Amino acid sequence: MEQLISTPRKRTRRNSVFLAFILGIIAGAAAMFCAGFLYLRHNLIVSYEFPGLTADDFDDAFENAMPPDAAAWRATREACSLPLPTGGRPVYNWKLCHRTYARGLMDDPDHGLVLPALLPCTVTLTNDPQDGHAILSRLNTSLIGVIYGGNARGILRSHVAPEQEALIAVMADGIRKEKALRKDTTP
Repeated sequence: MEQLISTPRKRTRRNSVFLAFILGIIAGAAAMFCAGFLYLRHNLIVSYEFPGLTADDFDDAFENAMPPDAAAWRATREACSLPLPTGGRPVYNWKLCHRTYARGLMDDPDHGLVLPALLPCTVTLTNDPQDGHAILSRLNTSLIGVIYGGNARGILRSHVAPEQEALIAVMADGIRKEKALRKDTTP
């Protein structure tokens, strides 16, 4: 015969199940927060390494290395008042901006007041402390577009991120060629 569970035992069991459910939700939320934090920490900044080039090579030629078909993009040097890292390796800040894309972000009806503070223009150049080659770092514009969504997603993921990556690659090639030319013409 089936054993009947008394009402207080039913209540206790129901409370235990409810408590386990709530603790599961809290543990899941904590795990999701930690995973999201670690993901952002690892992916928010994109870095490119350029063996054979130094930050000085880039800084000397960055503005002049802009390809002619990238007329809408501007590369301008930004003054940086940060102290030099230990060891005195240089740090250069550049703005790599596209006026039309910036306007689209500032005119975004949902995020137009926030996005100008995050305009993904800054590019930082420094040398790797171990082997001295140039490292260029910038915000992960695709990720910022995903986070904000809407108009920002379309502009940042479809235009800014791929065009900045292509420009950086073309500039690095141009700087390498210019450096090789200088070596060939130097007696």
